[in-house]
Amino acid sequence: MDRRIFENLLREHKDAIYGFAFYLLGNAEDAEDVTQDVFISLWNAGEEIEVKAAKWWLLRVCKNACLDLLRRRKVRQRAKTDGKVLGRGRVGIEHMESARREQILDVSDAGEGALQTELAMDMERVFEVMRGLKEPQQSIIILREMHDLSYEEIAETLELSMSAVKVYLHRARKKVRDTFAADNPAATPHQAGETT
Repeated sequence: MDRRIFENLLREHKDAIYGFAFYLLGNAEDAEDVTQDVFISLWNAGEEIEVKAAKWWLLRVCKNACLDLLRRRKVRQRAKTDGKVLGRGRVGIEHMESARREQILDVSDAGEGALQTELAMDMERVFEVMRGLKEPQQSIIILREMHDLSYEEIAETLELSMSAVKVYLHRARKKVRDTFAADNPAATPHQAGETT
């Protein structure tokens, strides 16, 4: 692949790839590593990738890399729970939750007010619920709600039919809405994250 074309693709798509990885993984460092690996794969693929199809290819590779990483995390966590240590270990969920609380407190400490702190906590809960969805619902809702991809673009990226994308998206939105509503029984359906 021509270096100039590669650099243009990197500049154009790196934020979207990083954002997708971050929402799937919930960890900035892992998202950076995956993003770098995705673009290394693009460079190695060379002329096999058409420039006009690069975005979908990159998102697909990113999704697969994130799923592989999440599977490895589960194996390490299971081994850790069983008293066996594999490799370097991992960043624990407790640490991630603690870091999120610190970020939320930082918003509050910066003088933004209690309302923004509450909104940040609500958004964190929505992201947490979204990350708890099974594939392909998780990827579909992130691509649609966070990256504003069309149904056609999602179908192309995940190699699914349009009807499958719509069904999975409907179920994912319902699960997020229902979980969020259960957390906030006083909230109206609109406040609980209903999306049209």
